[in-house]
Amino acid sequence: MTPTTPTTALSDLVTTPFKAIDVSRVKDEKGVKKLIKAILDHFGWFHWMPAANGFGQQGVSDHLALKTGVFIAIEAKFGTNKPRPTQKAFAAQVLANDAYAFCVSERNIEHLALFLESFEVARECQMRGKPIPDDHGSRMVNAIMVLTDAFKE
Repeated sequence: MTPTTPTTALSDLVTTPFKAIDVSRVKDEKGVKKLIKAILDHFGWFHWMPAANGFGQQGVSDHLALKTGVFIAIEAKFGTNKPRPTQKAFAAQVLANDAYAFCVSERNIEHLALFLESFEVARECQMRGKPIPDDHGSRMVNAIMVLTDAFKE
């Protein structure tokens, strides 16, 4: 009996090299938001951008995303801009509810892509009952540290 090979082999996921993101044309926060959207689309996340008007809750992140029961709130920033106190408070509430809250800029956006790529590998490993490769586990932890750092300042 010959074993069947799944359509996407685990080895394909683990060895797929990450392609660098070109941020040279990003000139403002709008450009960062476009890249975040493209990355979330690439990895198949359901995501939306809440309306930024005076009638909603203050401080809600720019991008909210959901995949397989995992929630991520992503605040976009450009240059030296930092999260406002209301944005930090929203992120704290997200983190307190066992979800992810990231602050992404043109300087750290590659960490978002690395996190989502390794998240996919970890999810696939879990579904197959395989251990998560150490390099992907450590890459996710490193990305979380980088992407949450702005909320701690």
